[in-house]
Amino acid sequence: MQRSNLLGKLLLALCMQAVNTAYAAPEQPNIIMIMADDLGFETVSANGGTPYKTPVLDKLAAEGLRFTNCVAQPLCTPTRVKIMTGRYNFRNYAVFGTLDPRETTFGNVMRKAGYATCITGKWQLGKDRKLIDHFGFDEYCLWWLERKSARYNNVGELIQNGKVLPGKKGEYGPDVVSSFMLDFITRHKDEPFFCYYPMMLTHSPFELTPDAPAGMTKKSPVLYRMAAMVAYTDKIVGRIVAHLDALGIRDNTVILFIGDNGTDRIIRGGKLGEHDWPGGKGSNFVEMGMRVPLIVSYPAGGVSGVVLDDPVDLTDFLPTFADLVGKELAKDLPYDGHSFAGRLTGDSDYKPHPWAYVGYYGSNRGDMSHFARDTRFKLYEGGYFYDYIKDPAHANPIRIKTAGKKAKASYKMLSAVLEDLKSQIPAGDEYTGIPTRVVSTKPGMHNVKRKTEAQGAQQ
Repeated sequence: MQRSNLLGKLLLALCMQAVNTAYAAPEQPNIIMIMADDLGFETVSANGGTPYKTPVLDKLAAEGLRFTNCVAQPLCTPTRVKIMTGRYNFRNYAVFGTLDPRETTFGNVMRKAGYATCITGKWQLGKDRKLIDHFGFDEYCLWWLERKSARYNNVGELIQNGKVLPGKKGEYGPDVVSSFMLDFITRHKDEPFFCYYPMMLTHSPFELTPDAPAGMTKKSPVLYRMAAMVAYTDKIVGRIVAHLDALGIRDNTVILFIGDNGTDRIIRGGKLGEHDWPGGKGSNFVEMGMRVPLIVSYPAGGVSGVVLDDPVDLTDFLPTFADLVGKELAKDLPYDGHSFAGRLTGDSDYKPHPWAYVGYYGSNRGDMSHFARDTRFKLYEGGYFYDYIKDPAHANPIRIKTAGKKAKASYKMLSAVLEDLKSQIPAGDEYTGIPTRVVSTKPGMHNVKRKTEAQGAQQ
């Protein structure tokens, strides 16, 4: 009898081992992080923006997840520092065009998790090329920002794995860097890979793309030249999707698409639903400055056709990637973000983070404005409180004394968030509830203008 029980226990153990093997964690997904330059929320037609057309991104959104409440920093380098490190700018941003070598990036995290890593597109994080490997990227093809005129026409400004590409007449820079990434994917299709693609498009100058409509010239209205650049951005995303399909690895690849800040201020005439939506790059005081599209496609995750108003800020990406690949972050890595991986995999226990935060210095560290937001309301330091859905231009501050119960509850929660974060700011950093000088460019529309932003806005 005892021998029979022992045999039964042995068989049970073997069965359990077989079950655990059969239901082992799914294959680690590949991840492609695409970040377009100066492309605001309204430029993706799935978000309801006009006159833009983005059929590829719209299809990804329809088959995946579309987030409507993602906020970036209002300028490029602050965004890049924040998204790559998962940390707020007050912890690690000091100088425009620089990422502190002491920081840990999502490239480092992914490489440590055993991924082949690649970065292609726009760098703008320091002139020492050794930093690329230092920040966790095995291979690269990058525009180095040494000559502004070379952003789109490669004339010897693209650097690929240590060598300056000679450049040929007629080369279109975005095609060169995206083709490099496709080649990298082909070479690493049988192992997990991570690609970070900070695009050169759609930043000024608003030049004609290879697909510019007949009759369009450099003198055509800038809104329509911008729309053509957005269309080409969408086309490049389509190439990436088609390449993954051809290699048979599409299902197990997570594609994330985001903008780095709002659309250039020179762009006027765009709309988002019933709202005018002029470019607001550089401004932390209107939705147009920092609300950006976020679309995620992960077929193996099993979630499709979902629209989410979860508050997401750029610190959330690093921990999300770590969760997706099963990499526990180091206990001493002081990241600020909150993983939203549960949304991508349909985790029934996942609960979205209730707020997102932006603290913004402009192009160089100086006086700072900051806000926290939930799914409808937004509170700035100094008590400036807005319903950003009804009032994206922030023309009508809410008087908390006469506000409704939902607004008051939101105000109380967001006030506590700002107070807590303010207590973590290094001594010497100054906070401002509103900019020192606000220029009204049209009724109800406010744009921040500081001397320190002039140089940064050109990058």
